Amino acid sequence: MLETVCDQAHGLQALELRPPIRVLPVVASADDERSLELLWRLEQGFQALELPVVVLEGAHGLAVADARAGHRAVLRRWLEGVPPGSVVLWHAPLAALSTLLADSQARPLVALTEAPSALVGAYNAVKVLQQAAALQAIVLLLDMAIEPQGTARLAQVREALRDTCERRLGWVPAVWPLGYHPSRHGSLGSRLAESGWLKLLDSALMIDEFETRAHDDTCAPRCPTPADQTIGVPDVHRQRHA
Repeated sequence: MLETVCDQAHGLQALELRPPIRVLPVVASADDERSLELLWRLEQGFQALELPVVVLEGAHGLAVADARAGHRAVLRRWLEGVPPGSVVLWHAPLAALSTLLADSQARPLVALTEAPSALVGAYNAVKVLQQAAALQAIVLLLDMAIEPQGTARLAQVREALRDTCERRLGWVPAVWPLGYHPSRHGSLGSRLAESGWLKLLDSALMIDEFETRAHDDTCAPRCPTPADQTIGVPDVHRQRHA
């Protein structure tokens, strides 16, 4: 009896448990300013949770064959050498993400500010991801407002995006505030609670050295309208104002 228990203990000790790599796709904004600000805030937030963070920039070397092979093969190749347990922030153009991740259940992150161009860009990203890849984006509202009127403007922007998506796309994306505000001690504090950071981690694609698996977020069903495989990202762009 004791011998059996001892053997089991030695067997468990021999296991090399390697935590998965989590990939969070971040849609590059037209001017890169908003999405780079989002990258910085995400990096700061996950580092505060004592998680190793790696930023993957662009989709260099992406070929037509990669889209046919699927996101699993491409991400394995790109993330070779990344330490297990890392959070990878993949900053890439909308077209690349929509093409490569169409066979996944990814939840790409879209930056939104109170600027009118940011509202148009966020709606366009949400629409392209839905119609070209059947993906539900998570919109992160970059909140730097301290004055009450600034907070009210951000609330108006959030509701404008939600109302437009509901009216024209038939569903409402998640819109979460992600702000950093100076404290009395001169440090920066996050508006997103720890539970919010954990929800972001839950939305990530999880990768280990044996397989790449899309995380099935049970809190967010798939887009009600499946991707139309007869159209591409440029087609959605052309009729985005329709």
